[in-house]
Amino acid sequence: MNLLQLLRKLKKIVKLPQRDKKILLEAFSISGLVRWAILFIPFRKLSVIYGKSNGETAIEVPEDEKEIIFRIGWAVEQISYRTPWESKCLVKALTAQIMLARRKVSSTLYLGVAKDKNNKLLAHAWLRSGQVIVTGARQRSGFKEVARFAKNYGGNK
Repeated sequence: MNLLQLLRKLKKIVKLPQRDKKILLEAFSISGLVRWAILFIPFRKLSVIYGKSNGETAIEVPEDEKEIIFRIGWAVEQISYRTPWESKCLVKALTAQIMLARRKVSSTLYLGVAKDKNNKLLAHAWLRSGQVIVTGARQRSGFKEVARFAKNYGGNK
């Protein structure tokens, strides 16, 4: 993506309410840091920030957290199309997980694998908070879960 394309995409954001701009800027900043970390930090070292390995968070969440979950999912999805770096499933899932953690909202990160029609191995990441698949919902069918990482906060364990 060139600079002109990026400016066109960002132009739409300027017209949004301040509340939306703030969460989109947060998603943009965190996704850049996440992308950098994925590129330069080995998985075994990076995975310690994902949460408790093989853990699971609650399906039920307090009512006040539901709006937060949906807003963060919206922001991460919107900003992922407007970054000059690659923002695929793992970047989105980790960005949303970090944003939820900043608000003390529990989530579970899932990593999965599948094979395509040419028998090539594919990987996918998705994030769940409560009953909501925050990122990666549409693409996750057909992927077999191979790892999960839970971040629990407060009474939501």
